[in-house]
Amino acid sequence: MVSRAAAALAALASLASLASLASATGCTLITDSFLSNNFSGDEFPVNVDTASGAIVVGLRPAGGADTVAVLDLLSPLSTTEPADPKARPSITDVDLTLLGAVTPISADASADPSADLGGGAITPDNLVARATFPDAQLVAVHACDATAANADGACHVGASGQTAFQSVLGADALAGDAVRLRLADRQIFVLPDVAGSDSQRSLDCDAVFGSPYRGGGTLVIAGTELAFGNRRIALSACLGPHPEQVPQLNRGTDALLVVSTAIGISILGESAYARYRLTHPAAPPPDGGQHTVYLPSGVVTGQYGQLESLSLVGPSADNTLSPCRQIYAHRVLLSRKQHGDCPSNVDCPCEDGTFSCTVPAVLELFPPGGVQVLIVPDTEPTLQALRTELRPDQPEVDGILGTAALSTAEYDIDYPHDRLLARCRGGACCTRPEFVKDYNDTQFAQIARCLAARTSTCDATPLDPPILP
Repeated sequence: MVSRAAAALAALASLASLASLASATGCTLITDSFLSNNFSGDEFPVNVDTASGAIVVGLRPAGGADTVAVLDLLSPLSTTEPADPKARPSITDVDLTLLGAVTPISADASADPSADLGGGAITPDNLVARATFPDAQLVAVHACDATAANADGACHVGASGQTAFQSVLGADALAGDAVRLRLADRQIFVLPDVAGSDSQRSLDCDAVFGSPYRGGGTLVIAGTELAFGNRRIALSACLGPHPEQVPQLNRGTDALLVVSTAIGISILGESAYARYRLTHPAAPPPDGGQHTVYLPSGVVTGQYGQLESLSLVGPSADNTLSPCRQIYAHRVLLSRKQHGDCPSNVDCPCEDGTFSCTVPAVLELFPPGGVQVLIVPDTEPTLQALRTELRPDQPEVDGILGTAALSTAEYDIDYPHDRLLARCRGGACCTRPEFVKDYNDTQFAQIARCLAARTSTCDATPLDPPILP
């Protein structure tokens, strides 16, 4: 019998007792996948169903029937329902074909569990092949625990479990390519990679997040070891940023979030939401209800809360300020346009007490009506499993970032180049490209141009560092 923590981690990865895999972790896993896997897709968009919040597609194993699949970038492995529910879990290497809807799916399309494939708008007569992942590892196992299976015996996703699925397409199959998420249009793309260096992408007003893929390790399930790679997308965040506020405590709430494309609402631990309410006294308390959300691995229950906005902040090896502090530094440097030492009586933006430092890119998200979150106990097994996996490389995981909060921007999950790129596509969104230390007037002009292109959402108000008390 597996311990509760091990079972939670197994459920999160959509796994059970499996045959042994060769051990492979670290960045070489991503690189090797790219080198051994030719481009998998075509130039056309993949029309997906997002009515449940999850990205729902079709998946066709070679020699097998079409299934409804959840594309989950949080899952390190791909799974499918076994032909015999009583059979022991097994793993095979098989070509997997990604299927999308022939025509775009309307925003109000509702998932219908009674459909042949259980996916509503994703139906057998509305599918077209868009990418093939050769020799992908596919685990035959029931993805969810017993509490997530409805009367039909199937696993479900969504706020009310409205979409049934049979397969999970995980990050392992996708790691040889890049995946573009265009959630507002209910489309994704499978790309060979994304062209341009980090500096070139910044010139195009992209927010560049370098090396966001974390985690990895070995699962021990029913006595079997299963290695998986570092493909969790971990992003630093500032909840409700207000860089203009004094003192520093009021500038927002720092958090670490892990991205999932299998859930709409974002999940936040109780202590993280409590910290948010300390810095935002007007924030509503948890609503006191018991709301259920279905992940591919099982059911999560919690209370509803609300964030006014959130910003994602890239990593920086040269500047280890907290996420909310990085946003403050970016705003101050954009206003000052000067180098040199910072006076001792002001709130200096850079860690070394100067006006010259590298400040990472920032993606500001303002979803209409704010960011709804499901507040769960800090002991929630899913969060605990993620914390165990990512420590000590990363701070404690505060929550899971769902697709609803991500919908106002477009994202490139660029596995071959070990980065994530983000850009605004309409909606309430703002990108602030990276400041590179020893910046010059040209870089100021480039960043100002990016902000000026979105004057309705990008605040370019000068921000001078306040005098210290």
